[in-house]
Amino acid sequence: MKRTTLSEVAAQAGVSKGTVSKVLNGRPDVGEDTREKVRAAAAVLGYTASAARRPRTAIVLVFDTLESNYSLQVMAGAVDACGRADADLLLNTLPALEQGDLPPFSDEWFAHCGRKGETAVVAVTTPLTAEQVAAAAHAQVPLVAIDPVNSLPSTVPSIGSTNWAGGYAATAHLAELGHRRIGHLSGAGGSVPARERLAGYRSALESADLPHDPELVAGGGFSYEAGFAAAQQLLELEDPPTALFAASDEAALGAFEAARQASRRVPEDLSVVGFDDTLIARWASPKLTTVRQPLHAMGEMAVEQAVTLLAGGSRRTHPLQLQTSLVERSSTAPPRHGGASAEGVAP
Repeated sequence: MKRTTLSEVAAQAGVSKGTVSKVLNGRPDVGEDTREKVRAAAAVLGYTASAARRPRTAIVLVFDTLESNYSLQVMAGAVDACGRADADLLLNTLPALEQGDLPPFSDEWFAHCGRKGETAVVAVTTPLTAEQVAAAAHAQVPLVAIDPVNSLPSTVPSIGSTNWAGGYAATAHLAELGHRRIGHLSGAGGSVPARERLAGYRSALESADLPHDPELVAGGGFSYEAGFAAAQQLLELEDPPTALFAASDEAALGAFEAARQASRRVPEDLSVVGFDDTLIARWASPKLTTVRQPLHAMGEMAVEQAVTLLAGGSRRTHPLQLQTSLVERSSTAPPRHGGASAEGVAP
């Protein structure tokens, strides 16, 4: 008897061969309506997959956005780790869902992830509720977080960096250069990493015997647009800052543009420090002084932990914070009133 092929099942269901393969292998990134069509077509045609075939390990990375250098560098680390583990890497984002897709972290989505028992989820800078953590546990899907936005229970391993130490180092660097009015472009409201970086900023001010002026903290996001708007706000103050510590490299580049529009040169008139040390820090003009966090290693370690959990291994100590370090480039210099200058490029 002739054996039914995947192509025949695909034609019967009116979908692609790849979609049929995803459904029959328990992949989570297929809508329920499509999944039912494929199953019905397989049943009608009598398709049976090889019983001896063992499902492959799959790691699903869920990002809040893929439109950032941060995401790309974390993804690069995850790709390398999946290659070593011979695991499939699947990508998803929270806001951009096609019609019929299951929303990530929903009960049904985790149920699909857990259907074949070889899938783990890595949440990258995305919020997770107690209900979503419980849904993952109920579906027996290992869950790992990278730079979690909110505090998570100890049952969820998390990989991050020393955000407080990074915020302290960035601000201390500016204070050591002689700056006394140091502003902070803060990250997203409610974000744990953003709060830790702000706390480091405040501690460094205190160590340098500088007052903490709430008027010098503005923002609410890690994006270029958020950094631009916050820097504009601070530069319009009657007594504006001479230096800015931004909670991300993208926000720092937004500050570059705000400075340009305000006819201020970086670093002659305004010093700027970022956070992350993504590729854009090296491409910026002038090159951006920033706090390096090991994004590639964070992606690697999160996947390694997920694979370990799938194999029945133990969790890492929670939370795991990798070391940050300050990378000095050309975007910082002593304030002009100090009589010193550093080479910079006027916008």
